[in-house]
Parts: sequence; C-alpha cells; structure tokens
Amino acid sequence: MDLRWQVVAYLLASILLRLVIARLAASRTGNARWTSRLMAGWPVSLLRFAYYVGLPYVTLVLGVLPSRYLGLVGLDRLPAVGDTLPAANILAPVRAAVSLLLLSWLPDLGRLAGLTALMSLLLVATWLAYRHVQRSPVSAHEAGVVPHHGKALPASFSRSAYAAVHWSFYRACAWLLAGDLYLGVVGGVILVCGEWLICNRWGRSGANSTPVELRLVDASVLVATSAIFYFAPNLWLLMPVHWLLARLCWRIVAGDRRAVFHTHRRVPG
Repeated sequence: MDLRWQVVAYLLASILLRLVIARLAASRTGNARWTSRLMAGWPVSLLRFAYYVGLPYVTLVLGVLPSRYLGLVGLDRLPAVGDTLPAANILAPVRAAVSLLLLSWLPDLGRLAGLTALMSLLLVATWLAYRHVQRSPVSAHEAGVVPHHGKALPASFSRSAYAAVHWSFYRACAWLLAGDLYLGVVGGVILVCGEWLICNRWGRSGANSTPVELRLVDASVLVATSAIFYFAPNLWLLMPVHWLLARLCWRIVAGDRRAVFHTHRRVPG
C-alpha cells in the first residue's frame, strides 16, 4: 500500500476510535451497564492511551511517519548511542541518550521561549477581552468543568500531554500528505477541528456535549501551539508549553485558581 494511503487509513482509524469513545461515554447515562464499566477505571485509561499515544507510536515504529514529522527531535539518532558505548556500563547509554536529546533541543530553545512569551501575551489579551465581553469571570460550574469523580480538570498535565501528542500526530499526517510544513500545520488544525465537529455531532448526546468554554480554550491553545511548532518543531519542548498555556487560559477564563489547579483526574475531551 502506498505510504500516503496508509497515513489516510491511520487518520480514519483515529477519528473512528474517537467517535466510538465519545459514543460509549454518552451511553453511560443510559441503562447499558457494560458501557458504564468500560468507561470507568483501567478500561477507559487503556482506550485513552490507545487513542492518544498508541496510534502515533504504531505509525512511528512501522515507519509510516518519520520522527521529525511528529516533532520528536533527536529520536532518530538514539539507536546509534548504544553501539558506541561499552555494554558493561548499563547507565552509560541512558546518560548519553539524555545528553544527545538535550543537545538536539538547544537550537529550538531560544525560538520556543520567545514564541511562548508572545503567544502567552496574545492569549492573555484574547481571554481578558472575552471576560470583559462576558462582564464576569466564567465559573467552573458555568464552564461545565466542576471536578468530580472520574473527571478532572481541563488544564491537567496528563490531558495537555495527551492532546499535544494527538495534535502532533494529525499535524504530522497533514505534513506528510501535503509535503510542506506550513500546510501541515494548517491541515493539522483543520483535522483536529473536524474531529471535534464530528464527535460533537454524532458522538455525544445533548447533555454530554462539550462545553463551549472548554472547546474555545482548546481551540486557542491549538492555534497557539501550532504556530509555535511551525517555527520550533519540537514536541518534547512543546508539551510543557502546551500545559502552561492551558493553565494560563483557564486561570483567566474560570477566574478561580482552584478550578485550574485541582488535582482530580479526568478523561480528556
């Protein structure tokens, strides 16, 4: 099968898997006991991992997507580390791999720091304007993100890391299909937004639809991190930046520090 068709197949598989998860989550409000069990505890954690990390990992291992398209800078140079070091010292390859990754990230650090500061200012201005239009802070209850059992907060690190990997996967697919980084960044944004639209249209019931503020914050972080990736395509460094930007946005939107830094866990949306 042609490589491009493989990429399209993985994209369709990802969207279908997300749609299935959304339908299962919506059916929890019904009488289907097996779906309630499936969407609680370790089964849902396994589904989340397969969706957010499993598919990108499979495409990477099978060579469908090169590591640089995913933003995994320095990953392609790691296999050669073990061949140049004595096998007797077990920790030597680990130290060498970490050093190699850090050295590979150095060229991106300056650009990423400057872009992060710029995007932070733009997001702060955008969400302060949003709050001004709303004339009052959006409480966690109004935003639909009150922490409860099985659901955590939109600015948690796990949710941000999962989203960063997933968005990078869609961005990489669009990049490979278009053959251009700029078109890949734009295409990645379109794919993510298209998936949101499909899941909200066919994957959720009205009572379980994604809150507007949650999706708006996700969209703003998506645009900001995509712009950063265009100038500094490094997923390793982008994940903590993604988390910081999400926390910043929610601190402004919710106007409640506890709504942003609560430690309960939640299924990422």
